[in-house]
Amino acid sequence: MARPQLLFLLAWVAAVGEARHRSAWARKELLNVCMDAKHHKQEPGPEEKLHGQCSPWKNNACCSINTSHEAHRNISYLYNFNWDHCGKMEPACKQHFIQDTCLYECSPNLGPWIQKVDQSWRRERILNVPLCKEDCERWWEDCRSSFTCKSNWHKGWNWTSGESPWKNNACCSINTSHEAHRNISYLYNFNWDHCGKMEPACKQHFIQDTCLYECSPNLGPWIQKVDQSWRRERILNVPLCKEDCERWWEDCRSSYTCKSNWHKGWNWTSGYNTCPVKEACHPFPFYFPTPAHLCNEIWTHSYKVSNYSRGSGRWIQMWFDPAHGNPNEEVAKFYAAAMSGAGLPGAWPPLLCLALTVHWLLSRAPFTF
Repeated sequence: MARPQLLFLLAWVAAVGEARHRSAWARKELLNVCMDAKHHKQEPGPEEKLHGQCSPWKNNACCSINTSHEAHRNISYLYNFNWDHCGKMEPACKQHFIQDTCLYECSPNLGPWIQKVDQSWRRERILNVPLCKEDCERWWEDCRSSFTCKSNWHKGWNWTSGESPWKNNACCSINTSHEAHRNISYLYNFNWDHCGKMEPACKQHFIQDTCLYECSPNLGPWIQKVDQSWRRERILNVPLCKEDCERWWEDCRSSYTCKSNWHKGWNWTSGYNTCPVKEACHPFPFYFPTPAHLCNEIWTHSYKVSNYSRGSGRWIQMWFDPAHGNPNEEVAKFYAAAMSGAGLPGAWPPLLCLALTVHWLLSRAPFTF
């Protein structure tokens, strides 16, 4: 009888040892890991230059330096989420959401709460991570005076405003589209805030201008060869709607600049554009007294204000709703046909240009008979 009991005891000890080994292995798998999600690194590691609220994880992080910077931005490329969706969020409140994002993106200590999910943008998420009661109360207290419109921020938003007009047919990459929204981005190291903080409404026009330049496949009729170190082609005299140009100028009236031609003449010694020594900062109307001065001169005649009315199909739109198609396609076809003659006799292009000129003159002032 002793022999079966001994065998049973040995089997039990082996089973317990195996269970402990599996338990130790499982515990190890839950420690020092990164989620399989949108922006996470595959493995945690040192990131000495993590930004701001993400810096606590600089010695061992699941996030990159770029991710840490984006975590501090509103409508960043991480998730295009707008903290200010119900007006300006209070800074003290926003700080908690930045810390929340940094914890989610950077921490290698969330393994015990990682769960598998079947979502297009991530394969893992965290669930029921225990937070300190006092920290949660402080978060709530700091956000009491801020506004929102939803209790579940994971789903149910209207994302149509974030759709890019050129997403179906673009000349730019995803990275370029993200950089177009950044100040001093790697695209051109251009500083919109060279005379202090540019108003958001003003900056939006310059972002749309950059997106049009980088992404639109409908600028062919206005592409010209150039002999420049950083490009071989440029656009010239692209027709812009008069109303759009006026809106651009109006939204920038309270912002400041120090130059009327932004293509040249900057001081680049710092690595990005700063004002020349003898050029003072003034409100936009000082350097651009009219909307036409702004649109025609700022990029050395890349654009030309059109007097055609909305809906005429004779001017390029910087921004449009892709749900209703791309209106610039027909505009480009019209001007391409005008420039090529569309297979008609050689005298036709000058006559068409003359007709367009007459149409423009007639649109400027009424005739009396």
